[in-house]
Amino acid sequence: MDVAGRRAWILVPNRPMDRRAVFLANYWPVIGLVLEHYAPAAIVGASAVRLHLGDFSQPGYLPAYQAANQSEYTLPVEAEFALRLRPRPVDPTRIQSIAAPGGVQIPVLAPAELLATLDEPEVQAGVEPIAAWLRHLILRTPDLDRAVAANPRPQVLQRLADMAKALGNTALAEQLDAAARRVSERIATPSRTGVGSRIAIPPVMLTRPRGSVTPWLDEQAMRLERQASEVTRLVGKRAAGLPAFPHARLLAQAQEAKAYDAYHSTTMEGYRISPDVVEAIIHGQPLPGGPQDEEALRAAMAVQGYSIAFDRVLQLARKEAPVTGGLILNLYEDLFRPSVDAGIVAPGELRGWRTTSVSLKGWRHVPPNALKVRDLIDGLEAFAGRADLSGVTRALLVHLEFVTIHPFLDGNGRLGRLLLNLVALEAGLPWVTVRSDERTPFFRSIERAQLDQDTEPYVRLLWHLLRQAATDLEGRARGVAPGRRAPRKKA
Repeated sequence: MDVAGRRAWILVPNRPMDRRAVFLANYWPVIGLVLEHYAPAAIVGASAVRLHLGDFSQPGYLPAYQAANQSEYTLPVEAEFALRLRPRPVDPTRIQSIAAPGGVQIPVLAPAELLATLDEPEVQAGVEPIAAWLRHLILRTPDLDRAVAANPRPQVLQRLADMAKALGNTALAEQLDAAARRVSERIATPSRTGVGSRIAIPPVMLTRPRGSVTPWLDEQAMRLERQASEVTRLVGKRAAGLPAFPHARLLAQAQEAKAYDAYHSTTMEGYRISPDVVEAIIHGQPLPGGPQDEEALRAAMAVQGYSIAFDRVLQLARKEAPVTGGLILNLYEDLFRPSVDAGIVAPGELRGWRTTSVSLKGWRHVPPNALKVRDLIDGLEAFAGRADLSGVTRALLVHLEFVTIHPFLDGNGRLGRLLLNLVALEAGLPWVTVRSDERTPFFRSIERAQLDQDTEPYVRLLWHLLRQAATDLEGRARGVAPGRRAPRKKA
């Protein structure tokens, strides 16, 4: 499989193949190989900042400086992915190698050199990761002096100094301000650098205590605040127009939907099982078809575990239990207990959050490394407990953030949808099922929210499902047969 204009090849065991999945699994080794052709070369801009923060999700557009020639061009690497190569002197001693997935070292401009290159459009486009990075960045003054001497850009330095000051990193702000004054006597004001006007630091960052959190928690806080505003913009007061149902009716509706929901939630994750078998498992009946092979047994245990976790969610909804790390771990054990008892899953795999990195086949989002998971779950717990959130906002974003963290090696999709419905029930909203034939648009909407800062497709899809479920439930109360959603024709 040739990529990057035949500058790189990926060997695959057979055909046919999922070309996108194969490429994404090898994205960083391909980028590393291509950059070797242009050495010395390094990733720059907000993409470099994300790599310094340990974010290895594959960007569609990746900028780099290269010193091999004087040509500037965009190299198509694969469909939807490109590497922008810009000629620029690159000192090999000012490049930092970052270990990326695939066992490859990716060359990235070192922090001091990177600071001296960030243009205003790059800062505007990547303000969240750049803000999280600047807030915690500590530099050696000699490194900064060397970078500024090689690339004296006082307005850029003053812009970043203004940002660092607003973010509470006083030491970095003073370093950058002093460096700017050594280069130029004319100091740019915030109105000229754009900080506070064209460059809007997310308000949540202006009040958070700097010493008590990590860069990834700051990123999470900015992300959730932005997404909550997007839900409010798209749904707003319309949520108040949903019918109100007694709590007992909501729980009864959920119980009625159990077999239907279990079938779609498990088959969405790749398990092959028929609706008849799911119905039998849910109702404790003998499985049709006689003895089960290994694949069928795995699917059956997945459905049985989902049934147990489903019942737990209804119990928790009756108690209006808050979303906590402990609650999530208990649901995870419920989900896999039958698989453990059947000898399919080792008991040790249920002992807590994942301890290794993971990738999602065919999708660009790379979940955070295992060292960040505990912090991010704490951040999710704090967000879910906020009193100022609407029920729709809390339900949609608890689900979205959980699957973004991806805290387990398996079961994250099913568990995320159970959390979505737990929060929905507690907010007086009906149970919603994402059908397996809606898998592609559903997952793509999540990916866009995770990587492109575009939450709208995700919010619109889930809001549509919530309204449809409420309409169906209201129709039943009036004796009207519920409508059936037609399969989506386009991804």
